[in-house]
Amino acid sequence: MNIKTYIEKNHFWLFISVLVLITMFVMYRFSVFDLVSVGHDATFHYNRFISLSDAISNGKFPVYIDYEAIDNYGYATNLFYPNFTLIPFAFISKYTGYIIAYQIMCFTYTILTSLFTYLCINKIFKDKLTAYLSAIIYTFCLYRLQGYFERSAIAEAVTFTFLPLIFYGLYEILRGNYKKWYILSIGYSLFVLTHILSTILISILIFIYIILSFKYLKKEPFRIYYIIISISISILLSSYFILPFLEQTISNSFNFEIFTNYPFSRVNTDDIFKVFFSLGKEKSFLPAIGLTITLPLLCRFFIRKSDKITKYIDYLAIAGLVLTLYTFDFLPQFLYNNYIFSRIQFLFRIYEFSSFILAIAGSYYLSKVIRLNTRNILIIPIFLILILTSIFLSSWNIFNYAKYGIVNLPERSLSNNYFLGYADNLEYLPITLTTTSIEKRGEIIKKENTDTSINKIKRNRGKIEFNVNPISKDVLELPLTYYKGYTATINNANIEVTKSKNGFVEIPVNQSGKVTVEFTGTFLQKYSIYITLISIILLSIYIIIQNRKLQKC
Repeated sequence: MNIKTYIEKNHFWLFISVLVLITMFVMYRFSVFDLVSVGHDATFHYNRFISLSDAISNGKFPVYIDYEAIDNYGYATNLFYPNFTLIPFAFISKYTGYIIAYQIMCFTYTILTSLFTYLCINKIFKDKLTAYLSAIIYTFCLYRLQGYFERSAIAEAVTFTFLPLIFYGLYEILRGNYKKWYILSIGYSLFVLTHILSTILISILIFIYIILSFKYLKKEPFRIYYIIISISISILLSSYFILPFLEQTISNSFNFEIFTNYPFSRVNTDDIFKVFFSLGKEKSFLPAIGLTITLPLLCRFFIRKSDKITKYIDYLAIAGLVLTLYTFDFLPQFLYNNYIFSRIQFLFRIYEFSSFILAIAGSYYLSKVIRLNTRNILIIPIFLILILTSIFLSSWNIFNYAKYGIVNLPERSLSNNYFLGYADNLEYLPITLTTTSIEKRGEIIKKENTDTSINKIKRNRGKIEFNVNPISKDVLELPLTYYKGYTATINNANIEVTKSKNGFVEIPVNQSGKVTVEFTGTFLQKYSIYITLISIILLSIYIIIQNRKLQKC
């Protein structure tokens, strides 16, 4: 058997082998096996992971409050920052420890990103070579590596895994088999359950794609019905996050709601060459799509004949380039909606989507060039070496820092803003509340009447117990950040919990006895996960039934 025949018979397993080997190299270069990643947001996301893991171990799942945050006042990261896609690995951490489980998560989502990309691109274009190339180029593109490691923006990085499902699902609804509407539901809901800012961006792009597909919808308007079904099912699948999030935002006002003039960052035009052609070795952080994305696009100049698919790919390439250029600061300010982008903060988040689109286009052009002459197959190993070089160079600083030993989690304090953000008025704190005001306030229980006595104070995570003896009716302000979901009792009888004028938990007392205040969660916080789980089960049954019907046809 010659090499060509062997490759033709075993191409999928060769792809899997290459994928696993490159992924192992990535993990080696970026994550030494006793190390917490040293990227920008590493501590924030690692603390989210620990908080979730501890809640599962303590039987407190679902968890919404990071009780140890902000000097034990508590910060409801998980009410505003989805953690669903972390859950399987938080369970694993009970047996492996936090660090190994965290790295298993990065490894798993890397493999899944490539497999989903391969499956989706192959389904759309019926071209295995393009699918293989797209999977490798997209999975190991520079911006994704930056997201996972240099930025350590794990939530945004994980959404890369589900982007191919959205692309494929949209294609099926608008141009293919609309009965596969559920693929878009799955991809979109996983976005919602992973990272809300990426969801905002992908929602805008989905809307634009639908508008650009108007001529197809005009011919077959019934496809609009399946778009509506798909999005509706996505809401049910995402209930675990969406319902508690909406409940909380309706019940209270938070700092992120008033960040209308919060500055957002565009990419400096002087860096345009580096954005397109960087291999990752820069003196300071520079978000980029990189050479491994850009170089395959140049293969277009060697393709003379243009068929229908090539023209479609050309449109994709143009769209990807336009998206990338949109992040630069040479365009006029009025093209950017401040209300939206002030919340997104970094316009370079768009590189996730432009990298995906350009990876497809470049892979298609590359596969066409390879087919022009069988000798061009040598381009593939050369390009794999380029990808490995990009991984090596982009990991240079992190690897050199990491190899000297373990990086322990630093203590959270006001000086590092508790690793929760860059502003004193953190996004998910109630309006009027700041980290500075919390530190100045301390752990005391404030009372309106000086004659009220309080003693035997005990704190355990989000729970405070104490004895109170008021001479007359009094109102107590507790050292807890107010979020809807706190309950309070005095002598085991329920009492009202409200938000104080300063943004803390407040309770009335009019009798002596033992007071217990803790975050027990609302009905939606406790049970919305079951809506998600039931929706997953019902959708799975529907998909199985539909596939069996198709097989019988």
